[in-house]
Amino acid sequence: MDIRKELIKNLFYLKEIGLQAIPISEAIKKLLQQEVPLEEDSLFSLQNKVLRCVKCTLHRVRKGVVWGEGPTEPNGLMIISEYPDRDEDFYGKPFIGEVGNLLERMLAAINLKRESFFITHAVKCKTPGGRPPEQEEIEACKPHLLKQIKHLKPKLILALGFTPPKVLLDGKNLTLVRGKIFKLKEINIFFTYHPSFVLKNPGIKRAVWEDLQKFRKFYEEMFLAS
Repeated sequence: MDIRKELIKNLFYLKEIGLQAIPISEAIKKLLQQEVPLEEDSLFSLQNKVLRCVKCTLHRVRKGVVWGEGPTEPNGLMIISEYPDRDEDFYGKPFIGEVGNLLERMLAAINLKRESFFITHAVKCKTPGGRPPEQEEIEACKPHLLKQIKHLKPKLILALGFTPPKVLLDGKNLTLVRGKIFKLKEINIFFTYHPSFVLKNPGIKRAVWEDLQKFRKFYEEMFLAS
């Protein structure tokens, strides 16, 4: 682990969520002042770029960019959600509160854990009033997501909600692709409803359960097959 990079990343995150200053020792000051070149084509470099993004008008209403969280080893698991809600924007983390609890229950039902996934959003800034992102906003954020996927190299993606297929499948509607696996080059993507949509529409729970069982089968084929 590059301690300096991790320290800078955490300090930058604290700045994004509104912290103005923190006390640091002289040793940390010297570490931060070291001339260490930042690799242009790296996940860390991309993260710094995305956190400063002003490519669309959403930067005017956000508290901060929600980059994502989770393991970054290649050939792992990834969840791509829709866009941050108010709580996610405030805390700078995906899946907070009731929606996060439901996600964890959904994953537990197929013997998986949230911590096994790198979790991010298709659009990384909250929208005014929680409305769906507009096409201009989707297009502005699409390169960030595709580069994030490129660096993380997940083997299997669970895409939740109506926004991911608009980004990853050139505008396709979720109702046409849910419960199915698609390929983005060598990466497998599975689409289903977002937990927040399930909370508002409990009648789709059975359909989501069936989708999750299919996802578990794909997971076993890709990760557990001998």
